[in-house]
Amino acid sequence: MVQIVPMIERKKLTASGTSVVITVPKNWLNENDLQAGDEILMVANGDLTFMKMTPENVMKIRNQLTHNPAGFPAKLQKESSLSVERENNT
Repeated sequence: MVQIVPMIERKKLTASGTSVVITVPKNWLNENDLQAGDEILMVANGDLTFMKMTPENVMKIRNQLTHNPAGFPAKLQKESSLSVERENNT
């Protein structure tokens, strides 16, 4: 059985035009079957959670919003950018 050890790293936010960029370790990309240019889900509810953009993960987040909306900021609840149509079009 493979044991996944959490990555804990200190990172700086870097300004890039009108956005802010954070880099992630290449090992994390590999472990999560991601590569540069892939879409990810970012959940900001006090902490930041990143996960691969998949229909399953979209449904997981939607279910969390439905069953525990207090755990997510009102702005995230209103902005439902987690569209299965969008996912199916990629």
